[in-house]
Amino acid sequence: MEDAKRDINKTKRSKSDHVKNIVHSYLQKRNYASIGIQDNTKIDQQITYSLVENEISRPNSILYSCYNSDPVVIDHNFSKFLSWVKDLTKNKNICQDIEHLIAPLFCHLYLDILKGGHSERAATFFKAHLPAIDKTKCDDFVKDLINLFTNDCDATCMIEQFRGNKYFLELSPQTLALLKKFVVENCHVVFLHVLQTWFELQQVDEKENETDEKMEEKPESNGVCVDNRFQKIMEVIQDLEKEPKQIFQINISFTNETVTCGLIKRNCGLVAYNQDNIVHLRPIHPYDPIMGVSDCKEIRLTDHSKRVYSVAISPDHTRLVTASEDSTLCIYDLTEMRLIKNCSGHLGPIYCASISSNSVYAASGSHDTTARLWNTDTGQTLRTFVGHTQAVTCLDFHPNCLYLATGSADRNIRMWSVDNGGPLRLFHGSKGVVYSVTFSPLGDTLASVGDDKKVRLWDILGSKINNEIKYKGEPITKLVWSKNGKQLCTASIDGVLRIWDLPQCQDNSPDNKNQEPSMNLNINGKIVALEYSFETFACLTS
Repeated sequence: MEDAKRDINKTKRSKSDHVKNIVHSYLQKRNYASIGIQDNTKIDQQITYSLVENEISRPNSILYSCYNSDPVVIDHNFSKFLSWVKDLTKNKNICQDIEHLIAPLFCHLYLDILKGGHSERAATFFKAHLPAIDKTKCDDFVKDLINLFTNDCDATCMIEQFRGNKYFLELSPQTLALLKKFVVENCHVVFLHVLQTWFELQQVDEKENETDEKMEEKPESNGVCVDNRFQKIMEVIQDLEKEPKQIFQINISFTNETVTCGLIKRNCGLVAYNQDNIVHLRPIHPYDPIMGVSDCKEIRLTDHSKRVYSVAISPDHTRLVTASEDSTLCIYDLTEMRLIKNCSGHLGPIYCASISSNSVYAASGSHDTTARLWNTDTGQTLRTFVGHTQAVTCLDFHPNCLYLATGSADRNIRMWSVDNGGPLRLFHGSKGVVYSVTFSPLGDTLASVGDDKKVRLWDILGSKINNEIKYKGEPITKLVWSKNGKQLCTASIDGVLRIWDLPQCQDNSPDNKNQEPSMNLNINGKIVALEYSFETFACLTS
């Protein structure tokens, strides 16, 4: 009898070991760290936990490729780029401006290899390509940075400044077109990501360039000198530029109904808000038409049967989405002022909605604990993101449109792949309901606020908190970044608007937790929406 029991136990153990071996083999193939399997029902949770802890996403994602930058791929791509530039400038004298891109690109690629943990490969890359850098074609800052690298000096401060701003470069239309063609046809995605992340390439008209050169030469030829009065005026202008800019505020007046949500877009002169289940579109300036429609002072959208919780507009101002308590999402075409589709699928009220920066996708978060991805042209459901255990309260698209972040009443923030709907990151550490999440302009940081009265800045590669700022007063419900990512504007329930200077709080020291905002403004009324445009923050109040 005992022998039979031993045989049964041995059979069970052999089956268990077989399952463990299969799972272990699968995890190794997918680059996951090995984990102990205790219960088959917990396999999915453990895989997700392993993915987050080891900073691994799917192998072909941008984040994975950049974090694990392959030095061989970078070296090969930069060599091809140098050969292409040499041939281009040899045959076409009009493309000489591309040479100014070589030195800063060389520095960023070198730093990316170092960041990936390949110090020896980085040194080899630096020595191999340093002779190709023409220091007469780069500015003084980049020249000094290269000299520090060459002499093995401490360049921490200069690197922070170099990586804290985008490198601005103006190229002729033909040069920019040739560069885009070269990158698309010949370069790895890592090379493309470096250009998108660290460079601001703008097209300049050659005729305007010639005019500017003539205007610059004219004062010298006429012998005009700058007098003391003019110099004092310039100093006053510089002092004014250092002063904090005023908050642009628009108030919704002449109404007794509660405003549940809204948006403000000054670059298209539009405000939108909900009252009594109706979404109102109005121009910012009373005498302007809406979206260029003549003699049109207000548009009312009446396609929802219950109150609207969220309104979002696409960056190109062609799409508008509204999310409602009636469990539907409405997508509108603003060019033709028509409803594209009233989308159904959620099983509860929809609390938040957003549109991607390429205007292709819309996302919604619901009381049913799921988020959904929609096609803005057809209204078709593309993905359903399942993982939260309570209502999804906020969401935001990554600037590259490949990822979606969702915050929930379950106190967790999750990041998803737009491409396949899979989970990529889990940010846990909030002590209450998450009210708002938003990616920084560079896409390397995620800001969040919640019921625990803390502003958190998350490193999306490491799934960890870079900084945590504690504040006093009522909870913050809205967030918006400045264009350069150096300031964050927050709005709280009690109508207090704060602006935080982020370069002062790069680490998570106790001083940063008690940091004071650079501006603290009490707004008369409820803050319905925030935005940043024209180099200033703006708010819509009711």
